[in-house]
Amino acid sequence: MIKIGQKIEIAIEKIITGGDGIGKCGNIVVMVPYSVPGDKLQVSVTETKKNFARAKIISVISPSSHRISPPCRYHFSSQDKSCGYLYCGGCNLQMTDYNNQIELKTAIVQDFFDINPVRDTMSRCDISNRVKVNKIIPAVHPLRYRNKVQMPVGGKTGDVITGFFHPQSHRIVNIEKCLLQSEKANEIISALKNLINEYKIQPYNEDKRAGILRHIILRQSFAFGEFMVVIVSKTNFIPRIKEIVEKITKKFPEIVSVYQNINYEKTNVILGNKNFKLFGSDTIKEKIGSITFEISPSSFFQVNTLQTGKLYEVIKNFCQLKGDENIVDVYSGVGGISIYLAPFCRKITGIEEMLSSVSDAIKNAKINNAKKVFFIRSNADYILRKLDFSKASDIVILDPPRAGCSQIVLKCLLKIHPQKIIYTSCNPATLSRDVKILSLKYKLVEIQPVDMFPQTAHIECVAKLIKC
Repeated sequence: MIKIGQKIEIAIEKIITGGDGIGKCGNIVVMVPYSVPGDKLQVSVTETKKNFARAKIISVISPSSHRISPPCRYHFSSQDKSCGYLYCGGCNLQMTDYNNQIELKTAIVQDFFDINPVRDTMSRCDISNRVKVNKIIPAVHPLRYRNKVQMPVGGKTGDVITGFFHPQSHRIVNIEKCLLQSEKANEIISALKNLINEYKIQPYNEDKRAGILRHIILRQSFAFGEFMVVIVSKTNFIPRIKEIVEKITKKFPEIVSVYQNINYEKTNVILGNKNFKLFGSDTIKEKIGSITFEISPSSFFQVNTLQTGKLYEVIKNFCQLKGDENIVDVYSGVGGISIYLAPFCRKITGIEEMLSSVSDAIKNAKINNAKKVFFIRSNADYILRKLDFSKASDIVILDPPRAGCSQIVLKCLLKIHPQKIIYTSCNPATLSRDVKILSLKYKLVEIQPVDMFPQTAHIECVAKLIKC
């Protein structure tokens, strides 16, 4: 039996979802963050449960052949006094080379689907064959790919810090240059922080629920070179905000839009419900393939623009469109998938609950002259019961939040029984869970992971299910 604080030597065998490496101490599985398969480590036990334990690295006794020195100075393996011995929890795979990241992520997805998705005798499907999990599609640019950054604001008045949280805490690591965002984005954040300090704007104190500035959000268009700044505050009034906006937009003409978002609530949710435009355009424009999108402050848009085009192509190929299909795109966001597929089908209906996303989707359809696309603002749990799926060519596309589909949505799909379901997921665990339910009437044919989030353990997958 191992105990908290005990030091042990361990060999890392594999990486699991979430990015932790695992090895064994006797019969106990030990999970170790920032480890690489092939590492031999000395670790200190931080948590014990009945069947597993967690530990942190004390030293690398013998490194894996795939272990590298992380390029980011804020990463766990390169912590030093300059970042206060804190490290950023954002990139948990930077300690291994990118080719190995691709192999590890593919293996993580395969682990979820090595076992047949259902053992229920009521299943109508032949599930005897192993599911085909393709190798993850790599990113062309493993660094500087993010089109959106959300940095909490902390510190004290006149000495404000911005950055990301130390793992499993709300301690902000003061980050000057993040390697996942562009150099220009880093420059804008740095200049904005200097202005906040110059004008002595008070940062928000989460413990006391006092202060003004909560987050700085930056959205970037890689196609058009545009930036949107969103300043999230607890209060309606930000002192001297007009001067700050005037100076930052003069210094960076690439900034075409500035908003203030107000979040009064005691919550971990970043954005509140109120947006006020302080400068410039209502939206910024982005392009995927030949499709142009307008994006507003609160709308969801994939953070990796280049990889999103590859993701949409996978969805299109899985649909195998002939031109006569009726498609329902559930959780359609700003209409990306719907508009991308519109030229290749008879009709596509997007379902989205968030008003700002639906508004953007309608604008985007007009901009791209997508006449076969219709959007409905509604909760998916409700609206799926009302739609007609009598056509033999019907397809449902799912792109739910990380928590996956609700039980109501899954039950509706089993009842209305479309010919195909193309399920896009950013969480292999919830994808596997939902596929088990759908496999009562559907066969999982193929899974294609796409690396939308290099340097992190996050994995995007597209799964193709066909009606039995």
